[in-house]
Parts: sequence; C-alpha cells; structure tokens
Amino acid sequence: MKNQGSPDIYSEIHPSRETLLGNYNNILGKSAKHLEVLKSIDLFAKSSSTVLISGETGTGKELIAKALHTQSPRARHPMVIANCAGLVESLLENELFGHEQGAFTGADHQHIGLFETAAASTLFLDEIGELPMSLQPKLLRALQDGMIRRVGGTEEIPVDVHVVAATNRDLAEAVKAGRFRQDLYQRLKPLHIHLPALRERQEDIPVLATYFLAEEAKRYNQAVKTLSSEVLSLFHTYAWPGNIRELKRVIERAVLFAEQHTDILLEHLPEELRTSQVPPMPMPDAAAPSSTGTTAPDCPTLPFPIGTTLGDIQRAAILETLARENGNKSKAADVLGITRATLRTKLGTDNA
Repeated sequence: MKNQGSPDIYSEIHPSRETLLGNYNNILGKSAKHLEVLKSIDLFAKSSSTVLISGETGTGKELIAKALHTQSPRARHPMVIANCAGLVESLLENELFGHEQGAFTGADHQHIGLFETAAASTLFLDEIGELPMSLQPKLLRALQDGMIRRVGGTEEIPVDVHVVAATNRDLAEAVKAGRFRQDLYQRLKPLHIHLPALRERQEDIPVLATYFLAEEAKRYNQAVKTLSSEVLSLFHTYAWPGNIRELKRVIERAVLFAEQHTDILLEHLPEELRTSQVPPMPMPDAAAPSSTGTTAPDCPTLPFPIGTTLGDIQRAAILETLARENGNKSKAADVLGITRATLRTKLGTDNA
C-alpha cells in the first residue's frame, strides 16, 4: 500500500514502477538507473543464490538488502545483519560461525553464530570487501556447500541461509591486489546489483530532497515546506560524495537553520556545499618564450571539465555569487552586472 502521507512524492515516481512485482514505496526514485535496480530486486529475490550489492558509501545498500529479503520467500523470518569491518578478525569469526564450549579461554558455553541464527532467513554481510583473507575460505565453503564449522568444533553443520553481501570497494581490483580471493569473488558476482551514485541519477534528487524535507520538518515541527529554485539548482551541480546519506543530513541541517522560513534558502546550506561549485579562475602566468622562440602566455588550467556547457558555467557562477551574498538576489545581480530578471532567466526559474 502506498504511503498516504506523501501523495505528492509518489505521484512523481515513474509509471513503469507499475510493472514491478514488489512494493518499493520506501525506495524513492524515478530515473532509469534506479528502476533497473528495482527490476533486479524483483528478479533476484526469487533466488536462493548469493546476491552482491555494490555502490559508493551512502547509496543505500542496506535498504536494497532489506528489500531483497522482504520480497523473498524468507520474509517471514527477520533478516540478520553482520558488519565485516566492525570487529577484529578473531571476534568476527566467532560472530559469524559461533564457537564450542572450551574453544578458547573464556569460552565457558557454546555460542551460536549468525549463520545459524539466520536459518531459513537472510544473512546480510555488509562491507564484505573488508573480510580478512583468513576467513574468506570459510565463507566460500558456507556459500558453496551450505556447511559451517564452529570455532573449536569438528562437526560440519548444515545452514539454510540466503546470503546478501554489500561492498563499497571494487572487488575485481581487490582480487588483482591480492586482498580478495578470486574464487570467492566468482561466487559472489553472478547476481550483482550496482547502485548508481546520486550524481548519476539527477532526476531523483528533487524527489529525495522533497521527501527528506517533509520528513525532517515534521520531526522538528518546522514551518518550512519547499526548496528554493536556487537550492535545487545547486543540488543538481553538486557532486554529493556522501550520496543519499549526505543529502539527508544536508536537508536536516537546513530545516533546523530555516527556523520560521517556509523555503529552504542557500543561506541554510553548509558553507562547503555553497562554495564548492566554482573554483577561482586561474590567471595566466607571465608571458614566456615558446618552443619557436616567440613569446606566448602559458595556457591556464580550466576550472571546469572540457565539455561543460556555457549555460552550466553561467549557472554555477550565479550560484556561487548568490552563496557569497547569502542568497540576496538583488546584490548578486549587481555583482554580476545583470538585472534580477536576467538572473532569474539564467537560473531557469520564475520565482527568483
């Protein structure tokens, strides 16, 4: 059933979502890349084979893992989560596979590990790329044969577990560097879901930002309801290294700073985000003799990628000026030597 509290958000979602089998109302987005992820969940949730989820930090890998579990036949049991980077090697082995009484000093009772705890359910192995090399053969055996052995034990124990693994590392490169086993990687990669970075799914930024805004405004009982056009333009030019997680934190901060405003303005955003778009234009160095003996100025490095459109450069310059003038459009227009109406046109907005 769709979230009745946010009908405006869900009306934005691409109609091809209607062809999906699962209910993904909590996984917002309408871009083609995002829809491919949801289609993969539909397909892979039916399988008992291991699924690998890759993507940068903050792209929502655990959310996708939960969706795989929820849409699977194992959904009646709770998903079990293990962080492969959260414990030292000895403790991680004990956490995953358990131990027998007397296996080591202090082991005064038998301990059941997460593989057995997740029986008939899903075991989510987060940050699989951090798994120590010494534990990788034991994990490979569990995946291939469905058998584990507790620390200090001799008995082979069958486990019926669907494993979903996630990583923010390039496992193919880790294999080449000798940090990850080739055979384990081959076991993981056939059912692979790659989550695109937020900067690669621009269409989804307004949907996600509006959803987080409504969520945080309600949480903090703030009057703010919308994002200004300048803020949305800035969001589209920012690289979002922290992806969706960073966007959520930026919105939360902006809601707190907005106080009694009804719009999120540039002045409510973190300074590093407002000033990250346009690096200072480098000045040409003093003239120097060329290889032909003539004097010619050195070529400065361009402060933007080759292929950037003039419109994007203009928009970035306007956003930078607006940020420095704390969102004052009249002052920004004066600094740029244009009218407020021209500033509005360059930003592609009618409410500047």
